Amino acid sequence: MNSTAQVPARAGTTAGTTLGTTRRQVVLAGTAAVVLAACGEPGTPDGSAGEASARLGPNGFTFKQPVQLTYWKSLEGPRHEAQVKLTDDFNASRSDVKVTLEHVGVYAQAAEKLTAVLAADTPPDVMLLTVDTHMPGFARMGALHPLDEFAKVDKSAKFETYAPGFIKNGTINGKLYQIPLARSTPVLYFNKDHLRAAGLPEAAPNTWDQVVDVAQKLTRAAVMQPDSADGSKVALPVAGYWWPFQSAVWAFGGKLSDDKFTPTVTQPETVQAMQFFADLVQRHRVARAYRTVGPSSTAFQQGQLSFLVESTAVLTQVEERTSARVGAAFMPQQKQRAVPGGGSGLTIINSIPVEKKEAGWEFMKFVTSTPNTVYFSKMTGYMVVRTDAEKNAEFQQYLKEHPNAKVTFDQMQFVRTQDSIAEVPGAPAAIEGAIREVAMEGKNVKTVMDELQRKLTSLAQEARK
Repeated sequence: MNSTAQVPARAGTTAGTTLGTTRRQVVLAGTAAVVLAACGEPGTPDGSAGEASARLGPNGFTFKQPVQLTYWKSLEGPRHEAQVKLTDDFNASRSDVKVTLEHVGVYAQAAEKLTAVLAADTPPDVMLLTVDTHMPGFARMGALHPLDEFAKVDKSAKFETYAPGFIKNGTINGKLYQIPLARSTPVLYFNKDHLRAAGLPEAAPNTWDQVVDVAQKLTRAAVMQPDSADGSKVALPVAGYWWPFQSAVWAFGGKLSDDKFTPTVTQPETVQAMQFFADLVQRHRVARAYRTVGPSSTAFQQGQLSFLVESTAVLTQVEERTSARVGAAFMPQQKQRAVPGGGSGLTIINSIPVEKKEAGWEFMKFVTSTPNTVYFSKMTGYMVVRTDAEKNAEFQQYLKEHPNAKVTFDQMQFVRTQDSIAEVPGAPAAIEGAIREVAMEGKNVKTVMDELQRKLTSLAQEARK
């Protein structure tokens, strides 16, 4: 077995993890970015357009001398095991490329380590980075290799079958830096047994207004288990988690920022979304506030909540750990429906030799092939990253047997790239703090959003320095 997996120190995180690099390492759009001297672009002597042609055949790149690669990854449990298997399968299929897999902690820890090894000029070759909080900053500072030329010249990659929304997420300033792997969106999980016990249809509400209506009926029916702390019975959680809040802001027609990192959280629609979350707890009294999403997930699994807003990445775990029948549905809409495409993908470090870049492309192409994205999705709950997976016989059978997984597949059509402020170090944490202030402490929403606007503006200005 050629892959080596170190024992991780603690559980991997989902898309809500904030950026672990320093502020100066996030080069924002419109500011000067000095590309590392060792970094090549496609079409340059260090790039892939010239030398690549000699090694590129109809099935991709091949090498006369074996190429050794190091792959740095995050994620634990079945997500770790699936990556180990895919790495081993790749190594078994090739004699000219060998990949050593190394676990480097949760996403933020991995980003910190990448920062250190880039400074020491001892980076890995391929890396798993979050699509929202980590990859964009490293791409803007020139640390990642643009993949556009590979996608263009290697027809065996069938690049057109990658989900367009995920490819858009991996594109920064017009260049592609990431191939999707462990991709997720927030979804609405619901307890079918609670709905049946309350005499309601076993279907999720479609809009946020309908969420309030159904939650009121469930709460009045008191079909859930009492909260372990205070004995209360309510249907919904409101957790301090910026990622699903992004979806709610879009649903109400708002934004967290423009595309140039200028926060817009005081616009009426965004304030309305935050007021809605506050009202669920304070006025309608159908929701319980949680500091983080983890405890709300536990409460849902124990039957203390009828709904849960969480990532598609935990689908298999939620189903397995909940004694009741679990359903999954699109995130609710209001004026519109949109969801952030979170999770992570595969990138190539820019300062490595061209042969390693080509070999890294071969590895990434293999891991995200149609049969392998089907395997990874079945093992973890993450979304398939290729549109032709729907035609895969194995996946078709899987979706018939697991209708909740089909929901995560179908919701791909509503994926949008998160608002740019989410890339700024400290910004997601500031947004989460604001959610806690209004939901847990009952603070005035307008006052909190005015202060959040000031905080986010300051963070963005500091990151530009």
